Amino acid sequence: MKRRFPSGFTGALLGVALIAAIAGSALAYFTSAGLGSAEAKVSKLTTPAITAATAAVGGTVSLTWSAATAPGSEAVKYYVTRDGEDPGGTCAAPAVPAATTSCKDSEVPVGEHTYRVTAVWRSWSAPSATSAATVKIGVPTHFTITAATTTPAVSAANNLTIAAKDENETTVTSYTGSHTLVFSGASSSPSGTAPTVSNNVSSGSPIAFGANTALTFTNGVTSVSSAKNGVLKIYKAGPADIVATEGTLTTTTPLELDVSPGSATKYTLEVQTATPAVGAPDDLTITALDAYGNTATAYTGSHNIVFSGPAASPSPSSKAATVSDSGGNDVPIGTATPIVFSAGVAAAAGDKNGELVVYKSGATTIKATEGSITHTAVALTVATAATKLVLTPATTTPVAAASNNITLSAKDNYENTVTSYAGSKSIVFSGAEASPSGAAATVTNSAGTAINFGSATVLTFTSGVTATRVLKLNKAGATGVSATDGTISTAAAVAFTVSAGSAARWGLAAVTVSAGVVGSPCLLTCAITGLGNSGTVSANLVVTDSVGNTVSAIGSGHTAKVTATGGTVTGGTSLAFPATGPAISSTRFTYTAPPSGSFSNTITAAVLAGTAYTSATATTSR
Repeated sequence: MKRRFPSGFTGALLGVALIAAIAGSALAYFTSAGLGSAEAKVSKLTTPAITAATAAVGGTVSLTWSAATAPGSEAVKYYVTRDGEDPGGTCAAPAVPAATTSCKDSEVPVGEHTYRVTAVWRSWSAPSATSAATVKIGVPTHFTITAATTTPAVSAANNLTIAAKDENETTVTSYTGSHTLVFSGASSSPSGTAPTVSNNVSSGSPIAFGANTALTFTNGVTSVSSAKNGVLKIYKAGPADIVATEGTLTTTTPLELDVSPGSATKYTLEVQTATPAVGAPDDLTITALDAYGNTATAYTGSHNIVFSGPAASPSPSSKAATVSDSGGNDVPIGTATPIVFSAGVAAAAGDKNGELVVYKSGATTIKATEGSITHTAVALTVATAATKLVLTPATTTPVAAASNNITLSAKDNYENTVTSYAGSKSIVFSGAEASPSGAAATVTNSAGTAINFGSATVLTFTSGVTATRVLKLNKAGATGVSATDGTISTAAAVAFTVSAGSAARWGLAAVTVSAGVVGSPCLLTCAITGLGNSGTVSANLVVTDSVGNTVSAIGSGHTAKVTATGGTVTGGTSLAFPATGPAISSTRFTYTAPPSGSFSNTITAAVLAGTAYTSATATTSR
């Protein structure tokens, strides 16, 4: 519209324009005041109208609205409010309006909500009328889990059903497709096998707890199909509280399970001590386990267990190891032993139901078996202490004065050699007497020196045993040999029967004197003092071995003679010896000392016929 106005009309027209601007329904633009012609354009920002507010499952509301018309060419933008607050999803908030006419609000709580769309153009705004939308099924807030059974057996397949729920426990059917869940709440078995849930791949791979497990939801729920998509297997017996989690979604009320153990497939065996003493009780505890190491609590009552491992003690003790049965009877190792189990465990009580006693020292093992049920053997080191010495000779029928090899061992009451008995020990031997010629029994010490019985003989023990030593017994006949270190001794004397050696010497037998003193021994040599003038010495002759034992059965043709360096000898010209029996002359000789004066004479017995044995001598003095 174009029109000329009088100059006086300008102020009135400006006032009208201002009023119109304040009213908001029109706007006029003037470039200057005064006379002339002008052009005026009047318009407004129209109001948008919400054409749809549609709530959907899962807490979403889809909005559409009509476009508003702006006074100029610049685009109109819009923002949305829900219940007077900022919306979610793709809907623009007041701070960042957008030039769109639709959006989707998300994470909308269950219930009725009021929406308003406001158009914005420059500094102008035009709000729509409100529109209501009611969300009946909200966003998923948690999972629920149910199982085919709440009392599964160890390793048994247990189908799970997992549902995505909103705050009102309504299944959120829009929660679909593959989701990555992490399971927790069950532990690995004692043997280390982790619990698993099968994923949604074609083979249904078992995924360990704590790892990402892909499951497919249909209308908010998983279901097992052909062993995939949620088959739970637990390998640890006892309670379990199963929880599934995806991001912030979790299982607010865990699935409570009570997992029962499997049947017994093996044992574990515990000993009261792994270092028992020989002959001392060692209580056993046997536990029946399933394939995954859980106590097989259904394994109860009496079972015939065969124990193995420990050997019998050395001979002559030969005492077998034993385990007490449920009645307290000591049953030898290797024999079926009734043992009572309660809830999978058998424990020794006093001297019943599993008290082990081992009689052989050293390293060994103990193992329990019933049919195919057994376990890895348990190692034992059976300790002992020396209680006696044991003398072992090469022969118990030695020849007098001959070398007889022996060893000396430190042993316990069950004939175990005590290896801890070691080093240098002072041993005193006793029991065997000196020979008729006075030769004492001896044992060589560690240096090889022969030490008389009754004196300390230093011997070196290595692992409870000496090296070979040499024993010499010189007196013929029956005797016994004992040994002691002052603390432990031979339990009993070792019996020997010593035979005389070969004929080697002449000797004096049954010596009598009229006066004076006869030295001892008086056999191979003899010293007679204080005989006095005209004193007499009378004796038989005898054939002996090298140490003075009388020999026998020397055969025929042996005679001896007796001579003296002074005085006289009667009956000594020829003394005969029997061919059999003890070799003692059948007659005696008599020596008579000089009738006067001092004297020192030697009487000599020597061969007359037969074998020339070593001569015997006796010295006499007044």
